[in-house]
Amino acid sequence: MVRISKKVEYALITLRYIANSKNRLVTSNEISQKLELSRELTAKILQSLKGRGILISSQGVKGGYQFNIEPDEISLHDVIETIDGKIAMVDCLNKKKDIECDLFKDCKIKGTIENIQREFSKLLKSKRISDFI
Repeated sequence: MVRISKKVEYALITLRYIANSKNRLVTSNEISQKLELSRELTAKILQSLKGRGILISSQGVKGGYQFNIEPDEISLHDVIETIDGKIAMVDCLNKKKDIECDLFKDCKIKGTIENIQREFSKLLKSKRISDFI
């Protein structure tokens, strides 16, 4: 079954919290306390989102995080790949196309699964962070 990881779920909740803060800088500590998440995990999620350019941060006493990109321009696909890495329904789709299946020399399901994944990725790209707010 295709599932969204807990880290992605927490990232979505974090992004929703920041969006509802109305352009106010929000600290990692505030987010972890209000959402009852561990400080370490919150910091890692925020750093990943910042590294991808989704968020920006300001240092100092009045510092914190805010959106660098409008929530309606950020897809669910972007968030999942930022937090968990490349999306692949099966391991062989994480590899180059010309590499054979690790399990079967004459695999016949890869093409169909690849089509399913392509449609699933289109769906994830169509859903925006603003849909969660």
